[in-house]
Amino acid sequence: QDVSFVTVRGLLMEAARGTAVEVSGGENDRIVGCTFRNLGGWAVRVAGGRNHGVVGCDVYETGEGGLALSGGDRKTLLPARHFAENNHIHDYARIQRVYRPGITLSGVGCRASHNLIHNAPHMGMGFGGNDHVIEFNEIHSVCYESNDAGAIYTGRDWTCRGNVLRHNYLHHINGFEGRGCV
Repeated sequence: QDVSFVTVRGLLMEAARGTAVEVSGGENDRIVGCTFRNLGGWAVRVAGGRNHGVVGCDVYETGEGGLALSGGDRKTLLPARHFAENNHIHDYARIQRVYRPGITLSGVGCRASHNLIHNAPHMGMGFGGNDHVIEFNEIHSVCYESNDAGAIYTGRDWTCRGNVLRHNYLHHINGFEGRGCV
């Protein structure tokens, strides 16, 4: 909490009942090259602060989602500049099976790029807020227990503007019983 310029690199974090790493406040913290597995909650949750990043991590067998990045100010559109880059996230949402994506972005000005996300019962990514960038990600084999879901999912708030989704590769997404998904 409220820590800045700290890098956690190359650790194996496993067998926690809840979330492995929580970052709140502060700025410029990095989680790099870590493995998160067999967790009851999320791998990493970032709330508030500025310019925190999760880079090159392997995340699998979590009870909830993979990475949750939240920050910025929607009233002033001040960006958080949090980012998830080059992570491999799979076989997540084992306990909480819906609305627990591999990566979720909320607030203003977060980025998810070059991530590989697969094998999940519901969505691959979720986002809400403004000015997020979701690019160069590959998502496959998600939404296999839901039809009202999508590889990248958002909705219900017309004030969520300025988001950019580009150059993502989505494939093998068939929905529950092969009946499609949104």
